[in-house]
Amino acid sequence: MDLFNDKEMELLNIAGVNIENKVEYTDNEKRYIFRQVTEFIMNHSSKNGDIGRLQGEYECVINKINVV
Repeated sequence: MDLFNDKEMELLNIAGVNIENKVEYTDNEKRYIFRQVTEFIMNHSSKNGDIGRLQGEYECVINKINVV
């Protein structure tokens, strides 16, 4: 079973994170995913609530990669 479901893979594609869905990722791959998703979120406007909304949408992805 792959780590990410279809919806999460779609979210990653929207954020520009083009990865192969697999069961486990290396620490470097996890950091890459985290950095790309975070950068995508932070490039949006906080005035209209986009950052907060995107943080909620991508929370499942961030929790699954568990970057500390």
